[in-house]
Amino acid sequence: MWQPVDRPSAIQAAAAILARDFPDCLAAFMGGSVVRGEATATSDLDLLIIVPDDHPSYRESLHDFGWPIEVFVQTPAVHQYFGRHDAARRSPSTSRMVCEGVVLQDRDGWAARLKEADCALLAAGPAPLTEQELAFARYFVTDLMDDLMDARPDEKAFIAWELAQNATNLILDWHRQWRGRGKWLLRSLRHFDATLAEGLTDGLHRAMTTGDTTSLLAFADQALELTGGRLWEGFRADAPDVSQ
Repeated sequence: MWQPVDRPSAIQAAAAILARDFPDCLAAFMGGSVVRGEATATSDLDLLIIVPDDHPSYRESLHDFGWPIEVFVQTPAVHQYFGRHDAARRSPSTSRMVCEGVVLQDRDGWAARLKEADCALLAAGPAPLTEQELAFARYFVTDLMDDLMDARPDEKAFIAWELAQNATNLILDWHRQWRGRGKWLLRSLRHFDATLAEGLTDGLHRAMTTGDTTSLLAFADQALELTGGRLWEGFRADAPDVSQ
């Protein structure tokens, strides 16, 4: 793990912050690249602090003890809310931080109970797609493929990235695998299927660097073949009822 010699270790810095700012916290976890042994020169500390109900909940970015730090302060109720919200959008960043994180504080078993619950949520995977969700996903991937095939050169990269995201999410959703954002999108797919991830990176690289979209379109077709094929003609989505 990369670390300058003139600052405390990640654990030492986290412990100092807890002792100074959150001495009465119920539980605390440290997650992120530092815990996974993947830290770089710009990596920050991700700290999730569970506080009693009478404390405010917030997220804060700061520099302290020589580290860039992201602090997520949550009451138990707020933590449950974010867990449900993340699960509904199929990207469980909060639960992942708890399940994969290092326990820094465990008052009266709070950390152990939260870790058990969040690890169980991750293991269960997201809910299966509804018929409407699947239809929307197939339609958007199909529509982006059509756009990409005759895109203007200055627009091609933007459509390619949008297609890569939507096709990858369709694969992950179909197999009830958790999504990710940015680099975590690729990591989520690689965790599920390294061969598919290689196809994604190759297709996106070719589209971005040479303008050749053949491989990326083939990757998108793989996603669609899993779920019933391309869908455009006949797709219909009713507007919400706003009469109430």
